[in-house]
Amino acid sequence: MQQKVFHPQLSQWLETRQRSLKITTTTTTEHGMTIDWVPIESQTSEKIAQPPPPVEAERGLDAQRRTHPASLDTGPAGPAGHVPILRPNLDKVPHGMTLERYLSKKGGLLVNMNRANRQPTDPNPAGYFHATSSSTINNYGCDAWLNVWDPAVDLPSSPGDDHSISQTWLQNYQATHTHSIEAGLTVDRTLNGDSANHLFTYYTTNGYSADGNNIGGYNRLDGGWVQYHASIFPGIRINGSSTQGAPSQLEIGIKFQLFQGNWWFGFNNNESGPWIWLGYYPASLFPNGLANLAQWVSFGGEVYSALADPCTTQDQMGSGRQAAEGFSRAAFQRLLHVQTGTDGTLANLNGTPETDAASSTCTVDPYTIATFMNSGSSWGSYQYFGGPTA
Repeated sequence: MQQKVFHPQLSQWLETRQRSLKITTTTTTEHGMTIDWVPIESQTSEKIAQPPPPVEAERGLDAQRRTHPASLDTGPAGPAGHVPILRPNLDKVPHGMTLERYLSKKGGLLVNMNRANRQPTDPNPAGYFHATSSSTINNYGCDAWLNVWDPAVDLPSSPGDDHSISQTWLQNYQATHTHSIEAGLTVDRTLNGDSANHLFTYYTTNGYSADGNNIGGYNRLDGGWVQYHASIFPGIRINGSSTQGAPSQLEIGIKFQLFQGNWWFGFNNNESGPWIWLGYYPASLFPNGLANLAQWVSFGGEVYSALADPCTTQDQMGSGRQAAEGFSRAAFQRLLHVQTGTDGTLANLNGTPETDAASSTCTVDPYTIATFMNSGSSWGSYQYFGGPTA
């Protein structure tokens, strides 16, 4: 395995990770992602769970705000009975980056400053901006359609660790430390090895304090996620982007659902058809917390800037346009749903908008959000967000 690695700690971690997988075949996608194929049952000592029953994804078509689904960077099919695991591409990891920083996503500590189990000792991660809408409500999942753009990051020239995300968060505060699962679209050269959008999932069992096997992390960098689908996986590249002013905008659908003791993650990029279940986080990862339910749900954007003064960042959230510019200019998230019952019952999100800047020294928050909860339109609850362009 030949990879250009700048840090021996990362190199050793990758070698250990690869040895832990029961890889039988390796393939490459059109855009160069390396996929390792493992027998589905080799991922866990438990029996592989069965997904929720098929359920149609709501489309909410609107003649004045047309949308179309994105395609994926899939490659050759793997052997029967196998599932794909994305091999990390370390070529774009900045020189000297620690393993802890490479694996982590600490912005969730800021996204809900009023969480019930917040402690004085919780770290205050610098560099994160959010533009979100959220609701404190007991729930068992959520779903939405996310507009796909190609945000530019690492602006002005930064240490190269910036990212721009459109996502959802589900959190629980019953345990001592926050439990959270997240998913959406991320542009992150360090994580993905390129500047394209990639589907991602993330989880933490300990309030974002550390990542590793069965405690937290992105996609399947470490253990925790159980892959179920035979071709679509966390980390897969999303092809294309929306275009400013175009009559139809690119989007994907995402969904979380707690079903029979597991948090299943679903995806959709069809004009019709049910949610596609990619895999799950076993609820056993989250004792006395997310194992039972989520208590808070949020949708929106996140930007991380590694600049010494993140207030000066020009990193784009979504399209890079402000929320007030609306359809075909700003990024949107639509049909924002929260699952209010264990039977799959969905309700429109009734979220409260909020933005937070990366530092208290920022005189202006460069990112904005405009929400339309229970709009009465075919888009249900929806929102526009983005920046920093005025």
